Amino acid sequence: MSAATPAAAAPPTATPSQDLNNMFLQLLVTQLKSQSPLDPLDPNQFVAQLATFNSLSELTQIRQILQKISTP
Repeated sequence: MSAATPAAAAPPTATPSQDLNNMFLQLLVTQLKSQSPLDPLDPNQFVAQLATFNSLSELTQIRQILQKISTP
């Protein structure tokens, strides 16, 4: 893997929300690849992670909307 690979995965014009989505998906895939087939992770952990990520994504979108509204 070259040093240019991460830059190719996320374009420089990506929004903070897109960056969060990309980071979360990369972490999720890594977590799935690393788990033991004989002792998989609890599915409830994945649901909790998805719920937390969804909340963070929503808050980021709200912040962006508020910034647009407050900018003259």
